[in-house]
Amino acid sequence: MMLVLLRVAVLFHFACLSSQLCPQEENSALLHFKTQLITNITIYDEDDNYAEVCPHGYPKMRTWHNGTDCCSWMGVTCDSLSCHVIGLDLSCSGLVGNIHPNSTLFHHLTHLQTLSFAYNHLLGNDQLPSQFGGLVSLTHLNLSHCWFKGDIPSQISHLFKLQSLDLSLNFELRWKETTWKRMLQNATALSEIVLDYTNMSSIGSTPNPLSLIANMSSSSLITTLSLPKTGIRGHLTGDILCLPNLQYLNLDANHGILIHVPKLNCSTSLLSVLDLSWCQFP
Repeated sequence: MMLVLLRVAVLFHFACLSSQLCPQEENSALLHFKTQLITNITIYDEDDNYAEVCPHGYPKMRTWHNGTDCCSWMGVTCDSLSCHVIGLDLSCSGLVGNIHPNSTLFHHLTHLQTLSFAYNHLLGNDQLPSQFGGLVSLTHLNLSHCWFKGDIPSQISHLFKLQSLDLSLNFELRWKETTWKRMLQNATALSEIVLDYTNMSSIGSTPNPLSLIANMSSSSLITTLSLPKTGIRGHLTGDILCLPNLQYLNLDANHGILIHVPKLNCSTSLLSVLDLSWCQFP
């Protein structure tokens, strides 16, 4: 009996690999999501920052057509065994508009593991939709330079499988202290934290927010910590510089950070980039 089940599983696996048939519900969800946004690739010609990051920006959703399999669409990745959509990369796609809280993205693409909307004009959102926190299978979330604003919803802390979080360059996006602490407590697999130019000024200096990062249960996994011009305050001490896998630390232009580094007792260090420009040195 076990041999028969194994044989059926193997046959299904190869059938999915050869045909890559996206589940109809997910196929329809993506097509509906496409109707909620417009594409305007000229935004990359008008903004030097965009042009530098997206020199080959392309409206990926224009390859999405009814009657075709979503696993073949640009920006879509499907699992080779189940054929569920597990990756959606719409970075540099010239997207303009609003991601609605009731979007099919949140309700029917629950298997997503990687999601990127980086460098799009999602100007219609007064707040970052809390529904992102319902995509609990996410390991990588990149919403860099999407023009999101308002308070970061507490639901972001529900993404306990996150390994990489990039919310950078959303200049009006604000962290609440409770949300920040809860995210650090719950997302125990985080290795990359990129929050450049988000607003962390409401996070108190007691307890020291940098030590809070260093003392989180999974701190040994952190390789990248990028927090320039966030308004974060506190003391930089040796505990964070001695994180065993930390390679990149950027605290540039945080005038509320006091640099106090005693003699380090690190047995080893992988730190290769350290930017403390415009911080306070006593």
